[in-house]
Amino acid sequence: MDKSAKDFTLRLEGDQLLLRRAGETADTAVKVVWARPISTRGGEIAILTQEQKELYTLPGLDALDPDSRKAAEADLARRYTFPRILRVREATADFGIRYWRVDTDRGERHFAMRHAFKNAIWLTPDHLVLQDTFGCRYEINPYSALDEKSRAEVEKVL
Repeated sequence: MDKSAKDFTLRLEGDQLLLRRAGETADTAVKVVWARPISTRGGEIAILTQEQKELYTLPGLDALDPDSRKAAEADLARRYTFPRILRVREATADFGIRYWRVDTDRGERHFAMRHAFKNAIWLTPDHLVLQDTFGCRYEINPYSALDEKSRAEVEKVL
């Protein structure tokens, strides 16, 4: 696996991120992912083929030229935008599964979550990320901005 960002450029064509290696005329469809999307978002990135084969690992977006960085940032923004929970209408626990009914910045959502110790991650004391049973993530950031009833609902199940 080559680790030099000088060997390629990235560009967006519609919704597709394309990589072109230096000296080549063919593009490869790729995607950029955070190496550690929860704990160290903003750090190391990987560039993968559509088949999930890793082509490059870089220490961060700063390793890219300005145009490639802009394309990579757009790809990352599409992939890692989580709905932000604005209000928790109801949260219940039944046989180890937490059921949530929430209002997000994208509308009302209902989801279930297993293993709260693993799927409720406090990134900071004021930033919580929840992962549902389908792998979808939701964030509460800042937690302190939730109304009192919403905080009580969260504390009831976590």
